[in-house]
Amino acid sequence: MQQILLKNSEPERVRALHQLGILNTNTSEYFDAVTRLAMELFGVDGAYISLLDSDRQWLKSTVGFCPPNTEREQTFCNYTIQQASVLVIEDTLLDARFADNPMVTGPQAVRFYAGAPLITVDGYAIGALCVIDRQPRSLNAAEKGKLTRLASLVMAHITLGRAVGHVDAVSGIPNKYQLFEDLTTQARLYPQQRRVLADIAMPDAAKSFEIIRVLGAAVYDALVREVGARLIRLFEGRAQVYHLNDARFAILSRDEDTDGFISYLHGLDDALEAPLNGLNIPMALNSFGGIVVFELCQNAAQDAPRKAAAAINHAMVNQQRWSLYSDAEDEKQQRAFRLLNDVRHSIAQGHFELFYQPKHELNKGACLSAEALLRWNHAELGPVSPAEFIPLVEKTALIGPLTHWVIRTAIRQLGEWHAAGNQIKVAINLSAYNFAEPDIVERLAATCREFNVDPRYVEIECTEGMWMEGPGILKALHGIRDLGMSLALDDFGTGYSNFAYLQKVPATVVKVDQSLIRNVDANPRDQRIVRSLIGLARELDYQVVAEGVETEQSLGLIRAWGCDIAQGYHFAKPLNATAFLAHAIQHRESHAAITL
Repeated sequence: MQQILLKNSEPERVRALHQLGILNTNTSEYFDAVTRLAMELFGVDGAYISLLDSDRQWLKSTVGFCPPNTEREQTFCNYTIQQASVLVIEDTLLDARFADNPMVTGPQAVRFYAGAPLITVDGYAIGALCVIDRQPRSLNAAEKGKLTRLASLVMAHITLGRAVGHVDAVSGIPNKYQLFEDLTTQARLYPQQRRVLADIAMPDAAKSFEIIRVLGAAVYDALVREVGARLIRLFEGRAQVYHLNDARFAILSRDEDTDGFISYLHGLDDALEAPLNGLNIPMALNSFGGIVVFELCQNAAQDAPRKAAAAINHAMVNQQRWSLYSDAEDEKQQRAFRLLNDVRHSIAQGHFELFYQPKHELNKGACLSAEALLRWNHAELGPVSPAEFIPLVEKTALIGPLTHWVIRTAIRQLGEWHAAGNQIKVAINLSAYNFAEPDIVERLAATCREFNVDPRYVEIECTEGMWMEGPGILKALHGIRDLGMSLALDDFGTGYSNFAYLQKVPATVVKVDQSLIRNVDANPRDQRIVRSLIGLARELDYQVVAEGVETEQSLGLIRAWGCDIAQGYHFAKPLNATAFLAHAIQHRESHAAITL
């Protein structure tokens, strides 16, 4: 053991100490019990457990009179950790190393010291279990053996504590807490050096769920252990492997050759995707990886894992094998998280507003209806485009409360218009999530009653698709029609567009998507598609609405093909409630009435 210790460099020893994660923890009853036992067993004035960092001594437990936390160079233990056996100083005044030491010449007047090094399983001396006295003493071989065994108990407790808090229970691999501590330590030992941190999801979340559902949790855990073992083999000598959670692992490179390590990562695709043979069923797993190159600094322990997570999330969203961290992409993800986090608060604080896109009847030019469009004026970020926040919200349960706010706001506005003699009809967009809510029909009906609005003046828009064929969804759609509300299929012509399934859906309106209308005046292919869609929809008794009308030429074409209603910038941009009403009144003929 002596030879092993002498070969260890000081940075490696300090790193071993920091990896244990005990410097910044409080003492424990176990440590205190050991120091009390040592004091009683040896009949001395004091006992303590010390840990030696790069520049100072930390006391984890003390009993009796003991030295304070102090600079390492002034400690007895600084010499203890340089050997594998007990260091005994029978009389400090007779030892040239300590005769002038403040702990000897000062008020404490330490005359006797004995310390047994605390040695890790890898052979690093991180501190010592010590006994001290105010008078000279000696220790025989048996007493040295007792002190050594007590030090082993202390080290075993430290190791156990690390295993419980710093190793994943399933894989036995160091976890995210150990990664944090390793990054903190390396930042202290190797400041400004560059490293690579890579997150690997293997299997991905969808596959993980399928494995658990079909094969069970025990099989899944065995699979995760096999993945961990494979990663350890692949990165042996090159990087440290960590098990972050479930099937996500992190890989931390060991040196500054970041380009070489990234090249090595990209060369592992075949090895990572090779079937796992440890289970009864050979299984090939897809995996995704996120890579970040970073500098060891004070914030590395927080920033590097977050950036690696941002990179792997980008890889999974875009179905890429590897994704290198991008500041721009990270800022985008942080902004998305910020927006989602602020939705409820913005609803409560009135930061959302409805604008209204005028819809004009093509036979008379009257404006008797509108589409309600959501706008968000964020308190700090300013106006946020619907193209940005709506796709985010639609992927979460936040679409529920946000749509409920839209429903109430739009129908309340209808009630105010109608009470003033303006019989406007408004279209409200709902998502697939909303139609799956069991009380959506009852809520729509109750809101109309609350604001004294005839349901015939409410149109519900939804994007066509296979999701509409579910029995629960179809029941909701028919329930909405039974209220007297019309039902419009939005973005028609770009998605599912299966007229056979449309026979099951009680829609009354189809809205030809703006991507087909925007250039219809100049694109012969779009002209053929739009003309055919309008003709077929009319044959099936749908009212046809064209969105995205921007030119007089486009308007003339769709009017000639039989389109009923149009909306777009040719008529007006989306308007707030006051401006829309003025627009509608301006374009309303005195004899116009809504044909339902």
